[in-house]
Amino acid sequence: MRALNGADYSIETALLKIVNDILTAVGEGRCTVLLALDISAAFDAVNHSILCQRFQQTFGMNGSALDWLRSFVSGCSQYVAAGGERSETAPCESHVPQGSVLGPLLLSLYVAHV
Repeated sequence: MRALNGADYSIETALLKIVNDILTAVGEGRCTVLLALDISAAFDAVNHSILCQRFQQTFGMNGSALDWLRSFVSGCSQYVAAGGERSETAPCESHVPQGSVLGPLLLSLYVAHV
């Protein structure tokens, strides 16, 4: 994670820094506000067709690079398992892989205003 001052921090160190900054500001009598957003569901809302169209039209991606992107995000499936039972497998028609290096970049470019 990159902090505002350009230094690299682990998530734990960054959180400790934020908590320390808030406690310091409160101790000095300054008004302090923290806004935190959970965008984890946004990764599941990325439409594959729109993503590929955006990369082609906005960012000029074509040919094998666009084919690779399309294959990277498509062809995934999901099911629910609980108590030894399993639902039918269903295709994932909108998502970017969470936990991948490219997931956050693909989401950022999907929502970018260029």
